[in-house]
Amino acid sequence: MERLDDLKVTDVKAFKQQLAEFESKTDSLSSSELGYLQLLQGYNMTLSGDFNGAQKHLEFLLHQQLEPEILFRVKAMLINVQAITQNYRSAFTLLQEITQQLPDIDNVRAKEHGLSVIAYTYNQLEQFATAKFYAQMLLDIAVSERARCHANHHLLESLYGQSDWAMFHALLEPAIAHCLQFNEQVFANLIRIKQHSYLLSIGDVQKAETYYQTYKDGVHNIGYPLLIASAAALAARTAVKLGKIDTALSLADMALSHQDTNQFSLPLINTYTALSEAHEANQDYKSALYFQTKLRDALKANSDNRFAQQQAYYLARAEVDVKNQRITLLDKDNQVLVLQRDLYEQDAQQNRLLVLVLGAIVLLASVLAYRGMTGRYRFKKIAEYDQLTGISNRYHFNKQARLALQYCEQNAKPVAVILFDLDHFKQINDLHGHAAGDWALQAVVKTCRNFMRNNDVFGRIGGEEFAVLLPGCQTDKAALLAEICRDAIASIDCSDSGFDFVLTASFGVSGSGTSGYILKQLLSDADNAMYQAKATGRNTVMAFSN
Repeated sequence: MERLDDLKVTDVKAFKQQLAEFESKTDSLSSSELGYLQLLQGYNMTLSGDFNGAQKHLEFLLHQQLEPEILFRVKAMLINVQAITQNYRSAFTLLQEITQQLPDIDNVRAKEHGLSVIAYTYNQLEQFATAKFYAQMLLDIAVSERARCHANHHLLESLYGQSDWAMFHALLEPAIAHCLQFNEQVFANLIRIKQHSYLLSIGDVQKAETYYQTYKDGVHNIGYPLLIASAAALAARTAVKLGKIDTALSLADMALSHQDTNQFSLPLINTYTALSEAHEANQDYKSALYFQTKLRDALKANSDNRFAQQQAYYLARAEVDVKNQRITLLDKDNQVLVLQRDLYEQDAQQNRLLVLVLGAIVLLASVLAYRGMTGRYRFKKIAEYDQLTGISNRYHFNKQARLALQYCEQNAKPVAVILFDLDHFKQINDLHGHAAGDWALQAVVKTCRNFMRNNDVFGRIGGEEFAVLLPGCQTDKAALLAEICRDAIASIDCSDSGFDFVLTASFGVSGSGTSGYILKQLLSDADNAMYQAKATGRNTVMAFSN
């Protein structure tokens, strides 16, 4: 079955034939093998284009007694299917679930599948920094060469979205060669199409046409309609710019014949663009106007679809947060009920007088203990936590950070520090008042906390200055986390404060590899890097280097 699992993306025909053989022998399969077979049947439906049938099949499997890694993969596949059928709310709810379940998944194949889906989905949401983070995570843990190929594709997609052209071109050809080496034709050509799109976007049309000629046969040999439509649509736009109008019309017709029903797809937008421009060049203004109208409708559908995706994603995130809060409250309620039951059982064993006496004593002791405990807790919280944001103050941060550094040094584990400072924060206070400044600090802490682990030490060490100590984390991973936080801070909607302003922050990162395990040195080096970030224009991340 694992060999059949690998076959589905390299030889679809052989996959379908061998799957049919398995389906005729279900009586000899164990329950775990049967669950694996049902997962592969879901794949088969998607390969046949039966996405509605695949969705019903996978939703049915969610409620079956499956092995944890199979159930995890069912959820991952269902995310893709529901995204295709535009059932975004359910898809992004499942996305939050599998992201939270990732640390508990030990099966490498399941973990590779889950990370690939997460990276792909965040790219579709245009959250490229987050997609890059998970694509890099997939590269780090991947055991199979197939997963490495997929990870490189997702990483290139995020780099393209971030316009990181230096890194994009450094990775491009090695990634294509690697995918081809292991017969991952689909992903190799998806990467080639992205390079074709880049060449067209910078106006190098001659090179774009030459590049298309190098890979078009490979695309047609695969026979995957989406690939053919994507490549032909780009080639049609290239031909128009070169004045080859007949060629452009032929390529556009080919692209249309392989389009799916999604009126908002990028290949369809490229096709209508090529057709409107080609007919205009031929002075066939009636046809040009017709396809210009089609293009306008496709662009609007694309915009509406992107809005629906974003809205569904943030609604799903909010629902998961509320659900987690309710679970926490229910756990606390259950603990209270257990304590109450134990008290009732003890009370029943005593006579009425003893119960009254003990009740009075317990009541008095409880009041005194409660007052003592709440007083100690209140003073402890005042002494250790920042009253505005709820995170560690400078004293408590230093104390917890030194304990974590001591542990990491003794166990030869890496450690990293992120230091960041809000840009032009004084202007917010001066222009809008300290209430707006307080709101901004709270919003930044709430946003950044979403990306931190339970053992990370997060503290406010100055007015608008924050520090994060990351045990067990290399400097490059800390820099990725800093980039995610920087992007998230820049995306905060400040209108809820009642004022119109923009929040950004400058980040400095240091690590034990260059700065050792002394907190003072780590903070000093991170501070130097942060000031380099400010000197280079703010709203950026710099890592300290010797």
